[in-house]
Amino acid sequence: MRRKRMTSLTAMRAFEAVARTLSFTGAADELGVTQAAVSRQIRLLEESLSVRLLHREPAGNRLTDAGEILFAGVYAAFETIEQAVEQVTGSGAREILNVSVAPYFSAAWLTPRLMSFVRRHPEIDLRLHHSYHPADHRREGIDLGINWGSGAWPGVRAEKVLDGSLTAVLAPALLGETGPLADPAMLLRLPLFYEFDLGHWRAWAQAAGSADAELAESLRLSDSHALRRVACDGHGVALFFAELIEDDLVQGRLAQPFPVKVHIGADYFLNYPAGTELPRKARLFRSWLMDMLAETGTGQASTKLPL
Repeated sequence: MRRKRMTSLTAMRAFEAVARTLSFTGAADELGVTQAAVSRQIRLLEESLSVRLLHREPAGNRLTDAGEILFAGVYAAFETIEQAVEQVTGSGAREILNVSVAPYFSAAWLTPRLMSFVRRHPEIDLRLHHSYHPADHRREGIDLGINWGSGAWPGVRAEKVLDGSLTAVLAPALLGETGPLADPAMLLRLPLFYEFDLGHWRAWAQAAGSADAELAESLRLSDSHALRRVACDGHGVALFFAELIEDDLVQGRLAQPFPVKVHIGADYFLNYPAGTELPRKARLFRSWLMDMLAETGTGQASTKLPL
């Protein structure tokens, strides 16, 4: 079959960069050309296709519906080209794998195990990017993400890897001061700390059979590291990720007086762009991650992907 005459590859590359960054300046810097040159390529592309691809507005650029459709196809095409180049490039070149990960998950679970991945795959240059929110994979150049939330994020496939249930923990020293806690209602009289919503403490109280108990003074700390710190320092009781405190419990830094957990509708998910095949480097990391989760007994069963 004879192919139709293709629009300029240079123009397509300029459009992909602008659509991904939503910035003519950023695209020009990335491509090593002037902003005027990028603008000219976009104008020629729009004229060639007889369609508007971008809305240029004072508040910023945004793609039209046609631009979104074209960007999806162009982005996937360039990804395929880059993967093919990687496959034929000499084996001396290390592949770069960009992983966006929730900061506390990184510190408490991922980072202590990373050398296992490095030893298994020395040909991959792993780069971590810490973020509380799932990445915009296409625009940020992120191959994989590990984030906490509902998993219902647009444009990505999300696979649950760690349960996000919360449990009540406090310092053994504080427990020593209060004496044995005969029931959960006694715990709820201590200073209470939480990260997301005070209603989660009420949900924990209900799960513990103390739904009518009055909650003591409480304080929200919007950072997992700070939340753990106040608990370890004996300032009160923290409602914290049950699956990420095992080391603290074993080492005696924290105590869990009641084996009560409350699930608030959020977990840790491995996430990556939907509708595109993962490159081999990302599949290798995913496979390693699942192996590590299985070894610790905390992982979720997941379908194997071909390597």
